Amino acid sequence: MSSFNDRNDARLEDPDEYDVRSRRLQLIVYSSLVAFVVLAVYGFWLITSLTRDVNRLVIEMSAMTRTIDREMVVMATKMGDIDERMLTISDNMVMMNRNIGSMTRDLTSMNTNIRSMANDTTTMAGSTLNMQRDMWSLNRNVSGPLGMMNMFNPLGGNQGPFPGSPGPYFPAHSNSR
Repeated sequence: MSSFNDRNDARLEDPDEYDVRSRRLQLIVYSSLVAFVVLAVYGFWLITSLTRDVNRLVIEMSAMTRTIDREMVVMATKMGDIDERMLTISDNMVMMNRNIGSMTRDLTSMNTNIRSMANDTTTMAGSTLNMQRDMWSLNRNVSGPLGMMNMFNPLGGNQGPFPGSPGPYFPAHSNSR
């Protein structure tokens, strides 16, 4: 009733052949068993190493998270300060823009006044030139008769008549505007 058939049993055929087959089978099984044990030890070492590395990673990430949490509070405070200062800078820029507009108007007025002063200075130079001409003419007309009086001056010596000035001076102006 069993399905085991004595005729197919290898032990009954040849005992030497049976020993050879069983040794081959033992070599295969034992070498496979050794390879399995080596792979199991290596797998265990890999898992242990991975667990240790992940543990270190978790510790470092935890420390980094605490540091970032602390620094984020400081950064948020600094960013708030920067935001307030930017608003102040913006207000100051608006005021500077207004002041520059006012300065531009003042400089335009000053430019107009300086042009007027330049024109007035040119007019004064012309008037001074006319006074110089008049003095030259007066000197020319009066020095001749008065030069004769110098001969009678006991302290002045005997130099003769005053020769007069060389003539009016005309300065060279550059009209650059």
